[in-house]
Amino acid sequence: MRKLIFYSVVSFCILAAFFIGCAPRAAIRRDYDFSKIKRVGVLKFDSSQVGLFSSYDPGAMVADEFVYQLLDRGITVVERSQLDNILKEQDLGQSGRLDATTIKKIGKILGVDALIMGTVIKCIPDRKERFYLKDEQGKLKEEIFLIDAEVGINARMVDTETGIVVWASSYSYDSFYIDTAIRHTVSALVSTLEDVWPIAKRK
Repeated sequence: MRKLIFYSVVSFCILAAFFIGCAPRAAIRRDYDFSKIKRVGVLKFDSSQVGLFSSYDPGAMVADEFVYQLLDRGITVVERSQLDNILKEQDLGQSGRLDATTIKKIGKILGVDALIMGTVIKCIPDRKERFYLKDEQGKLKEEIFLIDAEVGINARMVDTETGIVVWASSYSYDSFYIDTAIRHTVSALVSTLEDVWPIAKRK
């Protein structure tokens, strides 16, 4: 009976977590013509708020997932290494922040219509927690609980001709694994563009 109650509570918590915040927040310039965006670049996301992990860089993982999600929708994306090389060669964005002038320059050099960038505001890796409890006979028993990974991302799209932000969105998602959390978060963010950016719709 206790196990039944325990699993019922766990199931309820999982369902609650799924429905809470299931839609990303998004702000879109409705007077902007998104149809003119044919070629985009994705910058590495700033992950200074969450730090680096021994096995992966959250900012790079998020940027790579954006590249994948956009390519999967048939959108032309400039190779990230090209962006990185331009930033280094032209000594752009060394302060860690890109102003409108720098964004325009990147747009002209690489021929991209827009840049996608942002910040990883939360990154909690998946992990296991061990607890030792006493059973009914008073003997210690080990219990292992899986702690979900959680990712939070703020993203924005900037027009490289004007340097103006035309889309901004934020979303958080948790899953059993960090890569799955990133994949679902980025997918939800990109989906907020589908109504205004025709080529962002999945084929």
